[in-house]
Amino acid sequence: MNLMLTGVFGLIGFVLSYGFFVPELSAFRLLAPVGVMVGYQAGQLVGRLVRPRPKRFLILSVGVLFCFYFAFAYVQLGRADQSDIVNLSVLFSLSFFWLGFFLPFTRAPNEVKILLSKAVEAFGRRSRD
Repeated sequence: MNLMLTGVFGLIGFVLSYGFFVPELSAFRLLAPVGVMVGYQAGQLVGRLVRPRPKRFLILSVGVLFCFYFAFAYVQLGRADQSDIVNLSVLFSLSFFWLGFFLPFTRAPNEVKILLSKAVEAFGRRSRD
């Protein structure tokens, strides 16, 4: 179930990567789901060690900070050469890594687990009929 949940978050990261319309980074769109999946697994490992869990406000503020930093870096891309595009792609994947890293500290994995278990149960009942 944990691996399936990681895959679902990777798919969500892939869909979210198309929300950033950055023509120069179209080749790097696969970095977003990989970043979310690796970040989610790292967040689960750290979440087992860190007690009490961080406040949601801290999670949200750091996530927004990374998004603004990414947007600011893209605005500065006006006179970009190849190294700037590579740096921006690394920043792009790191922003999705942090998104995945903070997911275990929210309620989102529990809600997705409930939805997945209901879907598997409904599919099992349907296949028996």
